Amino acid sequence: MHRNDIVRALEERQVVLMTYVSGGPRTVQPHAIVRKPDGTELLEAYQVRGYTETDSEHGWKSFEISRIETFELLSERFEPRRDFRPVSSSSGQVVAAVRVGAETAI
Repeated sequence: MHRNDIVRALEERQVVLMTYVSGGPRTVQPHAIVRKPDGTELLEAYQVRGYTETDSEHGWKSFEISRIETFELLSERFEPRRDFRPVSSSSGQVVAAVRVGAETAI
């Protein structure tokens, strides 16, 4: 389980190198963990480079945490993206989010 590493990456604003269910490596900026009503947890992240199954290498992506195969914290740090808006709704509850300034954005 990579959840503790994800929480650390959120707290420290660390860029992550990860692989996701049989795909190639991806470099992402983790922004939030969202828990769906069925208990499934998703990593909401902005992908800055690497493997993609779509036409867009860059952009917002959701990754089911249980399907992340490798997860490596890099020394590189990032600033939370201005277009990041953690939102809880009937489709999911934000349970952890990247730190914005001195507070956590939830």
